[in-house]
Amino acid sequence: MPTQRSSQVEALVVRVVSGNDPAGQLEALCELRRELDTIESELAADAIRAGMSWREIGAAIGVSKQAAHRRHRESVARMVKAGEGAGEANGSSAGGVNVSVSARRAVRIARQEAASLGSSEVGTEHLLLGILQCGDDAASVLLRRLGVTLEATRDAVQPTTEMTLEAARRAYASSERAGAATVVSPVARRILERALTHAAARESSELTALDLLRSLVMHEESGAARTLVRMGVDPDRLRSEVASAQELRASSLPRT
Repeated sequence: MPTQRSSQVEALVVRVVSGNDPAGQLEALCELRRELDTIESELAADAIRAGMSWREIGAAIGVSKQAAHRRHRESVARMVKAGEGAGEANGSSAGGVNVSVSARRAVRIARQEAASLGSSEVGTEHLLLGILQCGDDAASVLLRRLGVTLEATRDAVQPTTEMTLEAARRAYASSERAGAATVVSPVARRILERALTHAAARESSELTALDLLRSLVMHEESGAARTLVRMGVDPDRLRSEVASAQELRASSLPRT
């Protein structure tokens, strides 16, 4: 919390508990509640950006996921959208697209994977590792069916880094101390923008982990595609499987 905000909250608390004017204390209490509600919404937006679900947010503030969503959905949507517009995609193709929790988590985990391997850039191979761990059931089942597990992918990706395990550990420790300031590589950025474009064209307008996966394998020279080929997975087959999974997901959505 910024120092100015913290001082303001502290001053309101003092007015509430130590004043001698009941009317003034009640006014301060109402102002304190409004301020705390704003802070709670800001923290909820931070939680969504970090990949937390509404169920987890609700548990943290002592309410159900439905109550948390009703309380903060509009303010959180505004703040998250504003953050995305000024963030990695520069707003170039994100208009009107809701980014699913699993897709957001995949990108966050990809940053951690890049840092753990000593890379200053998030590559497509790191995004693949993120998708494997993001909790999207459709993407996980599809990848497992093709033999793409987290362990197998790590074995295929690690040799491309040309780092020993000890060097990777040192790089990860260093990146944690420095705040893991990884950036998205140009190829990975184009893939993310392509996924946003595909999502925007659909009626649901939600970017999912399947959108990320589909875009990853559309670039044959990407690290993700080369990693999959090394694992014996045909990118063309994976593209076909993803398309089928997306059609199945779309058909299961309620019609409005």
